[in-house]
Amino acid sequence: MHSDNPPDTWSAMYRNPQFHAISRKRRTVVTTLFIVGALFYFSIPAITTFYPSIFHIRLFGVVNLGLAYALLQYPIGGLIAYAYAISMRKLDQEIGRI
Repeated sequence: MHSDNPPDTWSAMYRNPQFHAISRKRRTVVTTLFIVGALFYFSIPAITTFYPSIFHIRLFGVVNLGLAYALLQYPIGGLIAYAYAISMRKLDQEIGRI
C-alpha cells in the first residue's frame, strides 16, 4: 500500500544540505550541457539564415563547411553524452556517501 508520508530515511535525506548541494550540481550540469547542445544544434539554421555563404566554403572534394559542420553534430552529441555520464557517475558516488 502506498503511503503519503515518505520513510524516515528519505525525509532525512531531503533535510540534508549535502543532498541539496548535489541536486544543484546536477541541475548545473544538465543545464550547461543542454545549453551547449542547443546552441550547437540551432547554430546551423542561424548560420544558414544570416551567413549562408560560410557553409559554401569548400574544404576538399565535394565536402563543404556546411556538410562538415552538420556531421560534427554526431561527435558533439557523443561528447555531451559522455560528459553527462561522467558527471552523473561522480554525483552518484557523492549521493552514495550521504
